Amino acid sequence: MSELQLGLVRRWCALRDRFGNKIAAANALVLMLASWTPGSQMVRSGVFSGHVEHTLAYALSGALMYALLARRWAARQVAVMLAAYAGILEAGQMFAPGRHASLDDFLFSAAGAVAGVLAGAALRKARPSRRRMR
Repeated sequence: MSELQLGLVRRWCALRDRFGNKIAAANALVLMLASWTPGSQMVRSGVFSGHVEHTLAYALSGALMYALLARRWAARQVAVMLAAYAGILEAGQMFAPGRHASLDDFLFSAAGAVAGVLAGAALRKARPSRRRMR
């Protein structure tokens, strides 16, 4: 591993150790705000369908959450946690004005969460171990 790559890994580890819980909480808050924003104020990308937006949002969140929590939690635990959170947020839309809960939206969100965690786990497994970096 080159010195540049080693430096980047060390910086990521330092940031993760210092701010990981705050970043995870901020991610959860962003998902909640996006899910529970009233329908009249909701913003869509206009590029993707709602299902694709759900999948992308949760795939990115899944990869980020796994990158932050991989030392403490297994990939399946992160995926289940994020999929359950997607279900809670989707059910909560019943109480947001102009929004409705949808099983389809939940399934696309959960699939995105699982895909993101799996991608993060594959990347983590593919990188050289810390023992080989020294």
